[in-house]
Amino acid sequence: MENMLRKYWQGKRILITGASSGLGWALAEALAPFGVHLGLMSRREQKLQELAETLRDTGSRFWIRACDVRQREAVIRAVQDFAAEASGLDVVWANSGVGYESSMRHWEWDEIEAMLDTNLKGAIYTIKAALDVMVPQRSGTVVGICSAASMRGLPLHGIYSVTKIGLAYFMESMAVELPSIQFTTIHPGYVDTPINAGNPNRFWLLQPPEAAQKMIRAVAKKKHVYTYPWQMMLLYRLVHAVPAWIYVPVMRKMGRLALRGAGKKKKDQ
Repeated sequence: MENMLRKYWQGKRILITGASSGLGWALAEALAPFGVHLGLMSRREQKLQELAETLRDTGSRFWIRACDVRQREAVIRAVQDFAAEASGLDVVWANSGVGYESSMRHWEWDEIEAMLDTNLKGAIYTIKAALDVMVPQRSGTVVGICSAASMRGLPLHGIYSVTKIGLAYFMESMAVELPSIQFTTIHPGYVDTPINAGNPNRFWLLQPPEAAQKMIRAVAKKKHVYTYPWQMMLLYRLVHAVPAWIYVPVMRKMGRLALRGAGKKKKDQ
């Protein structure tokens, strides 16, 4: 396994959005030992500097850019600048994401639009800018961090689910259109990151370093879609296969129970 990982990742030019915390931070830690050129993007430049400092002895190189993925032109410039410095781009991780409740009892347009602009539009801005570099190269890997929440329409979090399934469908469409590029869509279950820290019902919870190792292995194996942990993968497939006439009434009951006990759960990755 180590040889397979080293063969795939050694010396790669990799750009990660949302690298200042959570999965993005853990991915940088997992990839740095392979002597890569890491482009780290986030709104919080100081945190990126701290991350690069902790990894300075790994032999990897680091490029840092404070960037809000909701700003299309800023994203395009950032991707182009990293590719210019690194003389190309091998892998992009569209990782930035935010999450808020979006039930009818709690509907805040600022939060709704933040999810749409960050999770879906921001990811598309990032991927399109990366593809503008990769397609002329006729090589490259695009990794989209989606979510197990995309399995069905979920009560309380419909907009979050929409952004993640929208990204998954976009990734699949691009994979059909561009056979020279590797596309890997990842649906994480619960990982102990800020985006779900307020949720008291995190089952099969993983720590970020373990999650990062699973993801870099899945990409190295060139998987098209990867859901983890394995229990969440089975649940994802089961729930996705349930017919609507069963799913809707069952989830209505679960949604009512959740509404009784849930406060506003803010998630921010």
